[in-house]
Amino acid sequence: MTERTSLAHRVGEPYFLFLMFVGVGLGTVLVDQNVRLTLLWVVLVLLCILFRSFHQVEFTFSSSSLLRGALLGLVMSVPVLAFLSDQLRSFTERLYATEDVVMLFYQVCFVSAPAEEYFFRGIVQSRKGAWVSSGLYAVAALLYFLPRAPLLALGVAVVMGVLGVVYAFVCENHGLVASVACHLVVGFTLQVVPSIIATVRTMLA
Repeated sequence: MTERTSLAHRVGEPYFLFLMFVGVGLGTVLVDQNVRLTLLWVVLVLLCILFRSFHQVEFTFSSSSLLRGALLGLVMSVPVLAFLSDQLRSFTERLYATEDVVMLFYQVCFVSAPAEEYFFRGIVQSRKGAWVSSGLYAVAALLYFLPRAPLLALGVAVVMGVLGVVYAFVCENHGLVASVACHLVVGFTLQVVPSIIATVRTMLA
């Protein structure tokens, strides 16, 4: 077995990649939360690029898949937003350690949604199945938020595990683009919109 073949084999193993992600997470527990989250998502992106340099990931764009994923995300998240807007804002600002709406929008929509879906659905799910991808996604929640808010992080891990099952179902039936769209809409609706609403209320008060 050549050195390149051995490296390709390791890079193709999702557990190996996830352990690298965990290692960075554990090694940065004392870092400022905003910096730490950004670093973890950058690591996910780099792991995705590393994987893609040796292996294929099925990623075909279609407007119909994008629309299906976005509509599913709306159906899931709007009812929750209608009843828990203030609580969602409080949870999100505490977990992400910021009240900056622009920062939340950037982190949730442009970084976490595509990076996490590509890694957990495009790589892990395609190699190990939906249940493993959902389980590791829940563990990622603990890695993200346990140092910041231990009790709240446990609840978030359960929620992310459930969402992971949903995203896995969407990916399985409609493709990776649909799961990215679903994740993005859910994140925007439940994590960004509550802060936008609070900001508008403050401006109008």
